[in-house]
Amino acid sequence: MKKQIYSLLIVAGLSVLVFVVSCKKKTTNPANLTLDAQVQQHNTDANTYRGESDQADNDINNGIGNTSLNGRIAGVQSSPLCGVTIDSSQIASKILTFNFDGVTSCFSPSRLRSGSIKVQLTSGTHWGDVGSVLTITYNAFRVTRQSDNNYVQFDGVKTLTNVNGNDWLGFFLSTASLKYRERAQSIQVTFTGGLHATWNSARTTQWDYLQANTNPLHVPYSYINFTANGDTTVNGHSNTDTWGTNRYGQPFTLSYSSPWISNSYCGFWRPSSGTLSLNINGNTYTLTLGVDTSGNLATGACGYGFKVTWTTSNGNGSQVFSY
Repeated sequence: MKKQIYSLLIVAGLSVLVFVVSCKKKTTNPANLTLDAQVQQHNTDANTYRGESDQADNDINNGIGNTSLNGRIAGVQSSPLCGVTIDSSQIASKILTFNFDGVTSCFSPSRLRSGSIKVQLTSGTHWGDVGSVLTITYNAFRVTRQSDNNYVQFDGVKTLTNVNGNDWLGFFLSTASLKYRERAQSIQVTFTGGLHATWNSARTTQWDYLQANTNPLHVPYSYINFTANGDTTVNGHSNTDTWGTNRYGQPFTLSYSSPWISNSYCGFWRPSSGTLSLNINGNTYTLTLGVDTSGNLATGACGYGFKVTWTTSNGNGSQVFSY
């Protein structure tokens, strides 16, 4: 049960940013002028990068729970994960290697995954320990969409830190939070046709189990609250979550003016508040989360959607989108 809940949490936590970015890429301004094509492509790339990274993190979490660092014997073994075998021959060094076969069709839309991901517990005795760190190394990890053979490939290293440790009893008693920190430096991302991008990330996510007296239906309930925030400063942008250079060689940063907050009652994919700022090559796009149909912050109920406001060389504008 704990492993299943943790798997859900890590997937939701790492996936939340994908939703807003993927919706935003379809934005047009009031004058019916399509936003800069390169910005749209950047948003598509961000969606793909984050989505595939999240899926790999979920597989890693499940794999650790099934082998570990919790006493399973060493050796190469089959994995229930799609198209993956887990090599635990180096378990004495706290290393697992996830090998992707490149031929098994997985997920929807159907995708093939090849290459490998090395996962090492580089700090802590168990992944659930306070301050434990997973170092994750992508080795030609490629995901190919079968419908058109377009691919994205990752090479590089990132870390996940368990800030508080997994105190599950305290979590469900609402006395302890689950908190995780991600760091990625110079992940090399290669796209179909050979174009390259460089991505970095620095974010902290936190989960809290809360009790409330009533919901909008006046029924007592409990729920899980999720908070995400960028936690570094890049080029003067504080609370930066992601930054680097896109496939066109343009510098970008994604930062927070206020944290992303969502919950299990309204849906983790339906944030109640937060303000994100995407800056690409000097152009700024601001996303305000948890607004009503008029673009004002929603109060007393779940938000209708989010508002995108932009300032570019083509002019200014804003538009409201539903979740």
